[in-house]
Parts: sequence; structure tokens; C-alpha cells
Amino acid sequence: MNFHHIGVPVDKSKLSNKARYSTMFKMYSEDAINDLGIHIEYHAFENGCPLDKRITSKEHIAFKVDNIEDELKGKEVLMPLYEPFKGYRCAMILVNDVLVELIETTLSEKEIWEDEETLKNGVLYNDSL
Repeated sequence: MNFHHIGVPVDKSKLSNKARYSTMFKMYSEDAINDLGIHIEYHAFENGCPLDKRITSKEHIAFKVDNIEDELKGKEVLMPLYEPFKGYRCAMILVNDVLVELIETTLSEKEIWEDEETLKNGVLYNDSL
């Protein structure tokens, strides 16, 4: 596993006008980098968000893995495996009461964090970009 990012739930008022909206999850997301150069994803959730309440209320840590199916075996899955955009698969598990997002991807970090076309090529944000 390799560290990828930290996800932080916030109030929508904390996000800028650059936040992306997902109708699929009724969620706003905004990427940032903290003073240590660590990627942070801020998420604000609307009423009716279909995600597990723990995902909408607790921070998570995300790791890239080589084989996501192997990593999911025997784990408590809070967000089932899906592909939000082409070349990027993820799921969320609970490990020792800590939310962990697992990511399997062939995309570069630049494609993940900076390429709007990559994000449009999927189900998560394609209707809001």
C-alpha cells in the first residue's frame, strides 16, 4: 500500500466555487494540498447522500494498492468497489474504526488531481464539469 490522500468532511461553506458536485452521491469535493505537500480532499455532503453515515462524518485515509479485490477480502466494506472514472477503481473499508479508502489505478497523479477530462470520463462528476 502507498499513501494517496486524506479525505475530510466539511461544511459546504468551507469550499470554494471550484468544488465539483456529484449528483450520484449528493456530494461536493474540492482538492487541496496542505503545507506538507499532502493531498487533501474536502467533501461536503447534502441531505439524502446515499453513502454510509460514517463516510459523511469521519475523516478517511486513502492508499493505492496493486490488487483491490485482494485487499477487500474479509474486510468490512462501507463503500463497495466501483470505478468513478476510467482507470480509477476505489472502495472504502473500516479497519480498527478507521475509514480507509483503497484505490487501484493506472492513472498518473497529474491525471487524477489536475485533468478535468479524466474526471469527465466516468460516473462521479461527468454531469457537473
